[in-house]
Amino acid sequence: MTDKELRKAKKDELIEMLYYLRTEADELKAENDRLRAKLLLLSGEVGAEPPADGAGDADA
Repeated sequence: MTDKELRKAKKDELIEMLYYLRTEADELKAENDRLRAKLLLLSGEVGAEPPADGAGDADA
């Protein structure tokens, strides 16, 4: 979608787009967390803590 199309979009259309983008981002974060846990399990670092620098925590 171009900038011009976004500017012409109605509020309810924009809200709907934001809702679906947020839903997709949440699903991707959950998948990332599952894969990270699986990686830690397979690498033998089951009790390992996530990075303390906040890396990967985009919705804070």
